[in-house]
Amino acid sequence: MITEIPTSDEFAAAAYAQFDFAWDIVISFLTTLDEAGQYVDVDKDDQTQFWEAARQRILTSLIIAQQGVELAIKGKLVGFSPYLLLAGSPSDWPKDKTGKGIEYSEFRTIDAQDLIKAYNTVSPQPFDPKFMELFERVRRLRNSAMHSVNAKLQISPKEVILIILEAHEHLYSGQSWVMARRDFLFSAPAAQIYFDNDHIDGILVREFWTVFNLLSKSERERFFKVAAGVRKYICPACKYHSGELDGPPPHYAVLSPNKPKSSTLWCFVCNDTHLVRRKKCITEGCKGNVISEEYVHCCTCGEEQ
Repeated sequence: MITEIPTSDEFAAAAYAQFDFAWDIVISFLTTLDEAGQYVDVDKDDQTQFWEAARQRILTSLIIAQQGVELAIKGKLVGFSPYLLLAGSPSDWPKDKTGKGIEYSEFRTIDAQDLIKAYNTVSPQPFDPKFMELFERVRRLRNSAMHSVNAKLQISPKEVILIILEAHEHLYSGQSWVMARRDFLFSAPAAQIYFDNDHIDGILVREFWTVFNLLSKSERERFFKVAAGVRKYICPACKYHSGELDGPPPHYAVLSPNKPKSSTLWCFVCNDTHLVRRKKCITEGCKGNVISEEYVHCCTCGEEQ
């Protein structure tokens, strides 16, 4: 008898934890560099030395992200049958030495390179070819990082960010990575020992403002649903939370709908709409005419009205 058989949800939770851990590593370096730039002049040589010092940790984040991808696929396979993951012939399976059964974790599972094939064989909806290409590319990079010491192997923080965003998009279509990251921040160890966790929304704003500036226009549109050709405004709520940590006002909200008389802004970070008045800003030199109803500041320049 096989005991302690994992569920699809348990694999998904483990996969999300790996994605979050990988994100946490990379985003900590990106935000550190951004914050340093607010106080000192960080030239190109400084940045080069910074990323060289962080190189091994960035590689580690790639390895962890790939583990998350593998766990997510295993969870989807378990949704069909947990026994699809078991590898080897029955003669090689562990023996029940106690008479109480054998825990599932004692069995060897199929190799990572076979996960895609196994899933596509049993699923009526096989993986998108683009995801299969991503999986194979990241698996090879992960193997290079794990099994060798290659000074030429360079993985940028943006590459890891895009791997997480793209893998999440394929594996958990329709679910927001921003909201998943927010949930993880609120369930993090530090959040369990501090009474006041209001600052967490400010951390989320800082992270995604950094990532928003890192990505190209087409990448922003793909992963955050922020159209490339529309004007970006300051999200009133995110500006408030960013201000709690002395952060910059984030310009990533868009009019919804994008019309001259539209009275609402939508923000992908707080995933909410905010009422605005279409009235000319009183600040000299500002041509904005989108004023927050709740916070009474201009969503173009950020000044109070």
